[in-house]
Amino acid sequence: MSGARFLITLFLLSLGTTMVGQEKKEETKKKRAEIQLIHADRFTRDATTPKGASKLKGDVQLRHEDALMYCDSAYLYEKSNSLDAFGHVRIVEGDSLNLTGDSLFYDGDKRVAKIRGRVKIDDGASVLTTNFLDYYRDSEMGHYYGGGTIDSKKEKTNLTSKIGYYYTNTKTFHFKKDVVMKHPDYTIVTDTMQYAPDREKTWFFGPTNIDSEERHIYCELGWFDQLKDEAVFIKNARIQTESQVMEGDTIEYDEAKKIGIGKCNVVMIDTAEKFEVEGDYARYEEEDSTSFMTKNLLMKQDMDGDTFFLTADTLYTYPDTNGKRVLKTYHHVRFFKSDMQGACDSLMYLTSDSIIYMYRDPILWSDDNQLTADSIHMTMKGGALDKMYMNLNAFIISKEDTNLYNQIKGRNMVGYFKDQDLHKVDVFLDGETVYYPREEDSTLIGVNKTECMNMTIRIDSNQIDKITFYA
Repeated sequence: MSGARFLITLFLLSLGTTMVGQEKKEETKKKRAEIQLIHADRFTRDATTPKGASKLKGDVQLRHEDALMYCDSAYLYEKSNSLDAFGHVRIVEGDSLNLTGDSLFYDGDKRVAKIRGRVKIDDGASVLTTNFLDYYRDSEMGHYYGGGTIDSKKEKTNLTSKIGYYYTNTKTFHFKKDVVMKHPDYTIVTDTMQYAPDREKTWFFGPTNIDSEERHIYCELGWFDQLKDEAVFIKNARIQTESQVMEGDTIEYDEAKKIGIGKCNVVMIDTAEKFEVEGDYARYEEEDSTSFMTKNLLMKQDMDGDTFFLTADTLYTYPDTNGKRVLKTYHHVRFFKSDMQGACDSLMYLTSDSIIYMYRDPILWSDDNQLTADSIHMTMKGGALDKMYMNLNAFIISKEDTNLYNQIKGRNMVGYFKDQDLHKVDVFLDGETVYYPREEDSTLIGVNKTECMNMTIRIDSNQIDKITFYA
């Protein structure tokens, strides 16, 4: 044999030996430990015994690796490394698993246990009961179906679902379909949930409703930490109390302090006063019923069929002594209603008597009139403007014709409205008027200028009709 042929032959033999060795290693790797019989009162084979099985009866005890199995009777299949167990079945694996049931099929090679009938897992913190459970020892996961119940001893909660997964290494549960958790303080109904009883933490996936005596909560994603009394609700999140509603993309809720913080596309609704506020950041405190809103703020309130719109940088609301709402808005305030529009730096609205206070450079437009003063406050009646109090540097102007304007000036004024029109003005101190009278055919006939300490001005169809002077 030539040297080259000898080397090739030697290489092929070496390769073949290596491959066989690798195959043997793979087989050894796949091979599991055998199920060991520790004790049985009787060990028999008879006509009723399944083929390839040994029949065990009375105080049966078996071991597979670090798992111990107990039952009243069993069939042990040595060839397939499996068993069927019946009566008072129990599996114990260290401190992580204590499982009981009526019957068991166990595959030692796959390390899979299928327990049926009155199945129970007790990990010290909670108890799982079901009728159908498969337990996978490799992943330390139990899977039940056909309905199951979890009872937490510490939290005093009861949870039911159609399908569940229990991970013994992390002591966490995953639930699907018709999930209902009942706690002494609340009830949770959802489609999918993850629950860690030892950490007292719950995660929600899918449409979720949480109900208690004080509030209703909805979200489609989120979590609740019972130890910290903190929760986060995400996606179409909503918290509703007797008089307030908060909605948003995300709501962070502190259960201990009863404070909700909404972020992005937040809507606050006051059901009693019929107003709502939109923005991108909000804070609501349930204890004293106060709220704060900012970022892209828009407020809307129904006023007897008419809608009042307001924008500002920031809005605060809180109850007065009668339980009615007080609204305060700050910076770059703008508002609109069918019979008036206005702007100022800050505004306060008292819902108890429908009074609006405007501060710092207030300006108001009503019909064809523009009204300004150092501060203005208005009273509403039946959802419409009734009276207006203009304090310091009061001024009313309306356009009469091209470059011609009727004007009323005074230190302080009170304006009276009727059918949404300004029909009378009382001027107090330093009164002045400039107006352009017309003939009956509406022809301009000149200009009148009047000065008097105090005066009352009657207005008809936006025209100065009569002036009464007072010393």
